Amino acid sequence: MPKSKPPTSEVRAALDDAQLRAQVIDRSTREPSPTRGQLALQHRLVLGFALSVPLLSFIILGGIRVGPRPNELVLQTALGSAVLAALFAIVGLGRGQSMLGRPRSWLWTQVLLTPISLFGWRVLVSARYPQMMVEWVERPGVRCFTLSVLLASMPLMGLIWQRRNSDPVHPRLTAAAVGAAVGAGTWVLVDLWCPVGYVPHLLLGHVLPLLLLILLSALIGSRVIGVERGRTTVADP
Repeated sequence: MPKSKPPTSEVRAALDDAQLRAQVIDRSTREPSPTRGQLALQHRLVLGFALSVPLLSFIILGGIRVGPRPNELVLQTALGSAVLAALFAIVGLGRGQSMLGRPRSWLWTQVLLTPISLFGWRVLVSARYPQMMVEWVERPGVRCFTLSVLLASMPLMGLIWQRRNSDPVHPRLTAAAVGAAVGAGTWVLVDLWCPVGYVPHLLLGHVLPLLLLILLSALIGSRVIGVERGRTTVADP
């Protein structure tokens, strides 16, 4: 008898996708699901707590510090970074119209553009005020680094917990996008607090914690956000 041909890559991909969907449906039918109202209340409480902690910490640590920056510089950097952070949050925290979340290309774009665009905007606007681009010997960036990590920790844990066991396709990338969105929001607050526009300071105190936040989120993504397949967890290829 003639040997049967092995399935092509397209067939294998279709079989894997069908198996994955069947496992997700089976998991959802076996586990009791909260009502929509209970889920919405739970999300509001977690999100409210996760956002209130960094805001209160920001106020306690001094809040907005304008001087010695011109008011126009503070306004321009804050508005620009806030708009960018809002756009990154829409992509990184939203699910879109698919139950499997945002497309991989969207998430990669968001993760890569977050540090580049925020850093570029701060430098571009600050360059119009040369006196703000000089080195501050007493402010190398360590305090901004610490503040960034402090303000981002609670929102990151809350949002990662909200998305637990929710992504069967690319949990690491989804978690990295969540980390980028949280880091962008933290960037706005640190931007309002820090008057230094010196590029090495920005790289150490502002960009580095954002990159570490994205990396940390990606590392824990497969364990927390990934949907289990038997004893293993789905991970990004």
